[in-house]
Amino acid sequence: MAAFTVHLDENAGPSSTHALVIGVGAYTHLHGGGSPTDHPGAVGMRQLSSPPLSARAFATWMIDAYHDKGRPLGSLALLLSEAAPGPFVHPKTRAEHVVKAATIDNIVAAVTEWKDRGDHDEARLVFYFCGHGVSLGFDTSLLAADMFADRNSPLHGALHFEALHRGLNSCRAAQQVFFVDACRAGADRLDRLVGRDILGRVPVAGNLRPAGFLPREHAVIYATLHGEESFARAGRVSLFTDALLRSFDGAGSENTEDRVWRVTTDTLKRAIGRFMKEPLFAGTLAGAAVPVSPESFDFDFHELRGEPVVPVYIGCRPEEDNALAEFTCRRPGQEERRRPPPVPGDEPDLSEWVLFLPFGRYQVEAVLGPEDLRRDELDARPPLFRIGLARP
Repeated sequence: MAAFTVHLDENAGPSSTHALVIGVGAYTHLHGGGSPTDHPGAVGMRQLSSPPLSARAFATWMIDAYHDKGRPLGSLALLLSEAAPGPFVHPKTRAEHVVKAATIDNIVAAVTEWKDRGDHDEARLVFYFCGHGVSLGFDTSLLAADMFADRNSPLHGALHFEALHRGLNSCRAAQQVFFVDACRAGADRLDRLVGRDILGRVPVAGNLRPAGFLPREHAVIYATLHGEESFARAGRVSLFTDALLRSFDGAGSENTEDRVWRVTTDTLKRAIGRFMKEPLFAGTLAGAAVPVSPESFDFDFHELRGEPVVPVYIGCRPEEDNALAEFTCRRPGQEERRRPPPVPGDEPDLSEWVLFLPFGRYQVEAVLGPEDLRRDELDARPPLFRIGLARP
């Protein structure tokens, strides 16, 4: 295997998918790191626990669940910076892989290897980054673990993402997908990071697609708008990555010919956006970050091996009745699902009951008393289903 690879399928052939996954949480030169800097550009930036967990979750999903018969997974490279480094356990072979640190030199080397592996006409490149980011206009710098090692030019410790995206026109891979789970705020911070001439390292330079290459279909999905922040969750997978993985499970799928459920880059973006706006999923962060996909093509990305799993929201009308109800959801052949009635003295719970249900029809019931029984049916299908049970 190459230096950064934790999955390699030698039999995948040239028409395959090659993924590069980076999660940066432990920053050596930020507050709380081993050698914190006093550079003004670092003010307010902190250590993160979510990105390594998010990158591990995404890498695990790619190896274990990603499915495209036309472009099977050929390789996955992983770089992490985490407070307590540990091996990556391959979800299929259970082999333990030592993971290289997400320093800028390692990131540049990994990008070069990744680009070379995917340098085939029918290949697909997948890029995933989770960690700190800063932006100037539409240009985003993704911060490596050793950002600020060069105090006079801190952005030598960053990856200039848009330059990378443009430069990959020089890679023959006809489909390229990028997931950027990072803040895009802070032109003023970039000013403090010493000028605007260098926005980070550029491992692959270029702009135009060379003559003779197949046209490039590309999709870039950012966790948030330019100029805005994204939101990690301490000790948990990030909000964006959680929405991304649940969308892959089915919320971002559509039924195509032969009853096959496929996730396209367009349906994926819409499903992520719904999750990010949903208070019962995002909590107090609902609507705080708006995922965006500028100038992206729509093409098939993932095919479900079975039926989709759909987010379902069950509640009463009016919503005050949710605090009184015992909810039940049934489907023949499946174990009954139940949300018990409230315990006397507990804080009233006005929220809907949230379930992730396999595709199909279900009977739902809310019991509020001996004379208040509410029943209905729901049809769990992507992107989501919401039902309100009214008084009889």
